[in-house]
Amino acid sequence: MARETLEYIDGYRSSCKYHLNGNVNIILSAPHGGSLMPDNVPDRTNDVYICLSNTRNNCHDDKRCKIIVIKDTRTDEFTENVANELNKIGNLKPFVIIGKWNRKKVDFNREILQGTLNHPEAISAYENYHMNLNDAINQVNHLFGKGLLIDIHGHSQGKYVKINLKKKLIYLIKFYFIVFFSSYSMIGYMLSSDQLNQNDLSNPSFQTSIESLCGSNRNECIRGQTSFGSIFEQHGLGVTYPSLTNPKPGSRVFFHGGYIIKNYYSKINAIQIELPHDIRTGKNKLMNAQNFAQAIIEYMKTNNLLLTK
Repeated sequence: MARETLEYIDGYRSSCKYHLNGNVNIILSAPHGGSLMPDNVPDRTNDVYICLSNTRNNCHDDKRCKIIVIKDTRTDEFTENVANELNKIGNLKPFVIIGKWNRKKVDFNREILQGTLNHPEAISAYENYHMNLNDAINQVNHLFGKGLLIDIHGHSQGKYVKINLKKKLIYLIKFYFIVFFSSYSMIGYMLSSDQLNQNDLSNPSFQTSIESLCGSNRNECIRGQTSFGSIFEQHGLGVTYPSLTNPKPGSRVFFHGGYIIKNYYSKINAIQIELPHDIRTGKNKLMNAQNFAQAIIEYMKTNNLLLTK
């Protein structure tokens, strides 16, 4: 049986592609998986620091930000596979926005200056991505009144250690047998690792990106039985922080959420997920996409969030 796919429309100069003919209150975003390298757009070099202050003569270290250009390999493909599985499993057609330009040219998950370095073509691409994302959010809110934005990323923490032997041989060694180096997923709700490492998340100063879902029990919605991380693990997708069995990231690298969820959480429930390499690119990537789609459905049903038209 042929796999069902969604039809996409190309954005500005193929900088992104999008599917906005959704029938369910799910939005998938994948800003960092693109490969296209338009010639007339300069590279965002990774050795540049830019000033985020409005007053350039008052640019202190805390207002400087290093440009990051590392691609989240195959998160674009994985996101498409998840969308296809949602369609295949329950005829659920999510709203989808996927970056196609390489992160060296534009970063859709940063504020506009950092993401484009003020190049006019990069600005047009950036604005087109966020125009389509805004359109998806507005449609979901108009049609359903509530929804979920999932911003999909990839990370390399715990994947490989490189060893250079006499500058001739490079060995890639997987440390599956060491817990600290084992691959894991990160669910970002705008809570830092220091905050997640606390025993109680009910501190009123904490702000999450799914506050409307948490109600009076933030501990449950972030790392309880009904949390996305717990349901993600239950669907065979590996160790996930935070979750019921893995509530605290400890000293591990943890990405708690970038520009997209921070910019849009006031309009819609938003989650950033960082997937390890083996989940999105390994031999089981299609099965993982299917399990991911099932986890989304179960999570939204469990939390009384799933709505269709």
